[in-house]
Amino acid sequence: MIERKHYIDNLRWLLILFLIPYHAAMAWNCWGEDNYIWFGANKILSSMIVFTSPWFMPLLFVLAGISTKYSLIHRSHTQFIHERVRKLFFPLIAGILTVVAFLAYLADIWHNAYTGSFFCHYSVFLTNISDMTGYDGYFTPGHLWFLLYLFIISLLAIPIIKIQRHFFPSLSFDKYKRYCLSLMQLLLLAATPVLNFGGKSLCADFCLFLLGYYILSEESILILLTKNRYIYMCIMLLCNLFNVYQFVWVGCHTEVLLTLCNVSASWFGILGILGAARYRFNHNTIITRYLSSRSFMIYIFHFGWLLTFQYVFRDISLPILLFFLIINFMTVITTLFTCELVRRMPILRFFFGAKSFVNVINTDK
Repeated sequence: MIERKHYIDNLRWLLILFLIPYHAAMAWNCWGEDNYIWFGANKILSSMIVFTSPWFMPLLFVLAGISTKYSLIHRSHTQFIHERVRKLFFPLIAGILTVVAFLAYLADIWHNAYTGSFFCHYSVFLTNISDMTGYDGYFTPGHLWFLLYLFIISLLAIPIIKIQRHFFPSLSFDKYKRYCLSLMQLLLLAATPVLNFGGKSLCADFCLFLLGYYILSEESILILLTKNRYIYMCIMLLCNLFNVYQFVWVGCHTEVLLTLCNVSASWFGILGILGAARYRFNHNTIITRYLSSRSFMIYIFHFGWLLTFQYVFRDISLPILLFFLIINFMTVITTLFTCELVRRMPILRFFFGAKSFVNVINTDK
């Protein structure tokens, strides 16, 4: 039996928890993006967004690829597809029709002074498409674009994996050298403009998934990442600081140079954080098991609560950073409470892809 790599689970829930302050900070972005709710520009919070955005969602696609490698050891390709439909497609549809529809409703109130009820707004949400952001109240997959992309990528990956297993059953990348890993960023650079929708490249995310499946799941590669984690993270740090300085504080940048820095920050961030997590975060405790078992639902539900609190308390006079922290704390508490309710209701559990209720002292299967 293959020993479970707890650092992969732990890294996943950490990244998903980080979505709460990330999405909260978008209400103060300084590059003019409307967002569902926008309070005005704040360079400190905008710097956090720009610093982390190159690597934290790409890392989730890599982790999905690594997890798929282990999943297919115990499942047939058909079983895997059925599992993806149940775990990704059903929650995607359920989440769009509930949480995302609510986000678009609040955005329509905020930006367009919409006066109808939430249920009346379905006639707007389901019958209009514009730029797919949802900031105008129209249809969008919202923050669940990750589920949509991952579902499509999973379906596309299975035929490739089947062909590889049939014609190249002994294919292995465990002899990859450090310089070969570094060059992989060129693949991402070439893939980024392809099938890029609103800054989210399906082609690049597909490459990240396959890189996770074929290369970054190899134990010899992971050992290499652990050994060189500080080098990779220093490169990521330099690229991210340059991005923040140019994009947020100077406001004048060259697109080509910014793209190069983003891709480098993304790839070396993935390598460095994976190596650091393997070295420091391979824990299996009550808390890590609890957060790991709830991370999928946290991803789905957090944005609805976050936007609700931002809207309800919009007129409270507090320093921005204090208001930001309070909103984040309230969102974490109410989201976890929502997760507990959903886990105890069979119908909701099914549609939102939640595991059945298990005492957190036990390991979720």
